[in-house]
Order: sequence, then C-alpha cells, then structure tokens
Amino acid sequence: MNKKRKLNIPIYKNLSSVIENSEALILDIWGVLWDGIKVYPEALVTLNEIKKLDIPVILLSNAPRRASNVERKLNRVGIDKSLYNEIISSGEICRNELISKRHQVPGNNYYFIGLNEDRDLLNNSSFHEVKEIDKANFILLTGPRSFDDKVVKYSEELKSCRKRNLPMVSANPDKVVIRQNGEIVICAGQLAKYYSNMGGFVKEFGKPHEEIFLEALKKFKSLKINIDKNKISIIGDGLETDIAGGNIVGINTVLVTSGILSQELNTKYKEMPDKELLYKIIKRSKFTPDAVVISFGINS
Repeated sequence: MNKKRKLNIPIYKNLSSVIENSEALILDIWGVLWDGIKVYPEALVTLNEIKKLDIPVILLSNAPRRASNVERKLNRVGIDKSLYNEIISSGEICRNELISKRHQVPGNNYYFIGLNEDRDLLNNSSFHEVKEIDKANFILLTGPRSFDDKVVKYSEELKSCRKRNLPMVSANPDKVVIRQNGEIVICAGQLAKYYSNMGGFVKEFGKPHEEIFLEALKKFKSLKINIDKNKISIIGDGLETDIAGGNIVGINTVLVTSGILSQELNTKYKEMPDKELLYKIIKRSKFTPDAVVISFGINS
C-alpha cells in the first residue's frame, strides 16, 4: 500500500452497521471477547444480540491448544457454546496438519516449549515429546512457559536448537497480547521471530495464514447454505493476523481498537482513538480494514 494514499475508513462506536450488513461472522477471541483473564464488558450482551439475529458465528483463535480446551476455558467465563457455532484454533490446525502429514517434519520426536496446559497438543498421535534437545527432530512451540517470561530467557535454549538445525513448528503466530489492565504478554510469535532471526526455519499455523481462514469458510458452508462471501465479516483486534488474513481470503474486515492497539493508541475502553494516529498505524501495517469499531458492543 502506498503510504501517501489517503485512507477513508469508517470508524464506528458500535457494531450495529457491521451486523446489519453481515450474514455470517468470524470473531477473534483474545482482544475482542476477552483478554485471557476477563471477558470484555459488552461481549456477552453482544453475542446474545447476534444470536437473536440468527447470524452464524465462528470463533477463530490463535490459541495454541485444542479447540475443545478453548471451549472449556470460554465456558468457565460465561461464553458458553450456545453463543457461537464453532471454534477453530490455531492449535487444532497445527495438530491436524502434522498428523495428516500435510506439513512434513523430519521425525516424530519434538522438543516442547510452552505452557504445561498445552503439552497435550499432540497427545494420541505418533509424535512424542523428548526432554533433551539432541534427541528431538523438531521444536513444537505454543508460547512461553510463563506469562511473565521475556524472550531473552529462551536465548541459550534456542541457540542450542539452532545448532542442531531443528525446524520450529509454531501453533500461534501472535507476537503479544494486551490485558485490559495494559499488561503486555509475549506469545509464540515473538519466540518464533527470534528463532527465525537466528536463521532457524519456522512454520507457523493460525491467523493470518490461509489454512485457518479456509477452514472457517468451509465450516460456514456446513452450517448455512448460500452465504454470500461478500457478507462474511471477520472482527478482530490484530492488523497482522485478523485483518491480514481477511484480506487474503477476500472477506470483510473489521478492526477493534480496544484490544492489542489500545496501548499504542493510548485509549481506554470505549474511548474514540485519534484518527490520524490510527491511520498511521494502519498504513505502517500495510493491512487495511474495511471498518473500525472501538469495542465489541452493539448498542452503545
């Protein structure tokens, strides 16, 4: 995109206009529905309103775990299965690609980096976790081992992996997420970038890559016949993930500013961002949304 090009993206206080023009919705989870700990204030009300309108909803997440695990987490915070039709997670896509061998790795032994709760990603498969780097055929990355960790903590470990030329398979392209309190948490994408900068081979699964979006479009076909692709919208807070992926597959894209961008925009929840600063961030990313909303609300 030409940086000198004038942008003219509508910025809405709520989702009413988006909903009116949508036959189906793909929703991000982190940064739209919750921040990993707390549900955003209007999320449940909005999901219920969308349900009343009989609009099919697919949750599309870069969570590096099985979709069933994501469902259990959401259920615990009140986002139950009645409020959406399907969950597709980057972890599930990663697992399926490896097990089906659509993505080739040089062997079945993997060295795992991630939260303990995500260790089961390749359970009940031909793959096996090994504790020693020199016994591994590849790295399976789901993120840091603690939300408090920084990239530097993994420097020596990743150098050892690089010396053995281990390919890295990452189940989450996200680089960071931001809590509602402003706390920044690094994700697998930061570690993958570090490894790639060392010269290591990295294969990522999830948004913005095409596989996960095509899976969502396939699910819609099984849920409702004859959905107009031009009436499918993705609502997400990530320019380089949600908006980029939506651009790739040619669906409508709606950027929420209350998530990952809130810190750079210096906005509180439901606060209108500075338009020039927002446009500057969008131009820098090179991924242009069709619309912007300040929160996942429908009536405010």
